[in-house]
Amino acid sequence: MKRKRLAELVREEAEALEEAPTHEAKPGEAPPAQASPPEERPLPPYLTYVRKECRLRPDQLDALTALARRLNRERRGKGERITENTLIRWAVDMLLENYRNSDIFHSEDKGD
Repeated sequence: MKRKRLAELVREEAEALEEAPTHEAKPGEAPPAQASPPEERPLPPYLTYVRKECRLRPDQLDALTALARRLNRERRGKGERITENTLIRWAVDMLLENYRNSDIFHSEDKGD
């Protein structure tokens, strides 16, 4: 059996809800009130990311887990939850930003 991505499963579930039969009024029963059409909710951010496996040493994973827990505790549940993946994406963004701003990147652009 082919494995499906979470985004595909969510999309199928949403389509199934849209195709669900409406309630039909029986004789002598008042028709249900017309509900306003549901607003389309944007996909959660994690469904927009590309899956890439990352191999970490046990001490790295332990440190990431501890940091994610500490940050979540300090935030007291405000906003989205911080996970190990959030921290990895943040670290990659910082690395790429640092590389873009470095002299190495600028010298390669100039053709030196």
